[in-house]
Amino acid sequence: MDKYIEVTHRENLLGDGASIYVDMSDGMNSAYAEPLGRNILQAVINKMAANDVIRFFELAEGNIDPINMSHTQLYNYMMNSVNYKKQRAPIEKTLERIILNNQPALLMTDFEEYNGGLIQKAAYAKKYFIDWLAKGYNITFYKWDFTEKEKSKHMFLAVFDDNANRLNSLIQNAAVGAAPQIRTFVLGSRDFAYPTASQYLSLKQGGNYHNSKGLDIVTNVLEDGGVEAYISYAKPLATAEGAPGKFAPLNKLIGSFSEYYPIGVSWTNALTNSRQMAEAGIAEADAYKHLLSHLYIDFDAQSGFSVDEVEVRVFNMQKTMEQIASVLKDSISTEMTKSLGEIRNPEVNEFLIASMNKVSTDMGEWSEINIDFAPQFNGNFPGNMKSSDLLRANIVISKASPRLEGIDDFFGWEGNPSLANSIRETLTAKQCNPEGRILFSYYLKTISE
Repeated sequence: MDKYIEVTHRENLLGDGASIYVDMSDGMNSAYAEPLGRNILQAVINKMAANDVIRFFELAEGNIDPINMSHTQLYNYMMNSVNYKKQRAPIEKTLERIILNNQPALLMTDFEEYNGGLIQKAAYAKKYFIDWLAKGYNITFYKWDFTEKEKSKHMFLAVFDDNANRLNSLIQNAAVGAAPQIRTFVLGSRDFAYPTASQYLSLKQGGNYHNSKGLDIVTNVLEDGGVEAYISYAKPLATAEGAPGKFAPLNKLIGSFSEYYPIGVSWTNALTNSRQMAEAGIAEADAYKHLLSHLYIDFDAQSGFSVDEVEVRVFNMQKTMEQIASVLKDSISTEMTKSLGEIRNPEVNEFLIASMNKVSTDMGEWSEINIDFAPQFNGNFPGNMKSSDLLRANIVISKASPRLEGIDDFFGWEGNPSLANSIRETLTAKQCNPEGRILFSYYLKTISE
């Protein structure tokens, strides 16, 4: 199990460095005319300037030109309205470069694209948004309103980043710090990292049943902290030396969102025990409610999709584990890792079911995920499957619908539906829908047989 998690867990991260693309067309003077816009611009410059791995570019006259200046020079240049007297910021050309560069980027613009002196009303950004999300990355929009020649418009900080949010965390700090009321829209990919947390009794105990004394008298999961006991593969992060960047609060675990549960009774006995502990007359503190619970996910951390349903899909992983065990004495090569994906892990149906419900937590309104025995399960498995085989139960998004209401209000304005339609087309693109996304994995194995 340990080796399998090690060789299959991958972080989909962008390259190092970042680029800041600044629309220098004359319309930006209106965007920065009020204190709100000026404060945000000032905060972004101060946060991002004088960083060796971040490069600034100005967009004007159809060109993308580097701005090679010191912090003070850059600040004075970008805060001076005289420098925003140009035309034709190449927004589509910039989006294309962001996709090709494959590194975090910030685009500061109203997304008005001109061609032949006319504003393009087609959904020109759609392709680039879809391509970025298809790579597993996200786009966060920070927005404020402004007026140009008596027309109400929107100004955006569009942050293109991965799930690590290295650039976005800096922009968020700058933008929200300067304007706490600033509105945001998170366009999350299929692989969006939904904030996930658990509230277990201890780091040695999982989400299985425990009575008022902290004992599991239903599944008898081994919880002694030993090498064969329950384990969460997402761990606390810190170093004894307090190394920079090597820290996360204890309520934010880092690593693979998966756990191993060694079940100390047979599945038949687990099912019988669960029914007995759910009978009338059992004290509330001791009553059995779910096989696995106390797992919480914030589906509203992204703005584009409503996650309506989840389900659990179970697979027999025994052959995969046997294959790894057969070569464990040697290092597992890249070819071996690829071959693991070719092993057939048959699905196990009518064993477990999943449900979710919104609950109030210390973190806000999150969804609690619960796992229970399926009504059809009688303690036995079909065919030649051994009841002691290792099983992987994946919590997956089974139904998600695009949130299209409010798109015009957030992204559009009179006479320019381009950006709003680009967002709408992105959310309705099949490759962007998160259905089928694995959120969490439970590995289960009876050790009593």
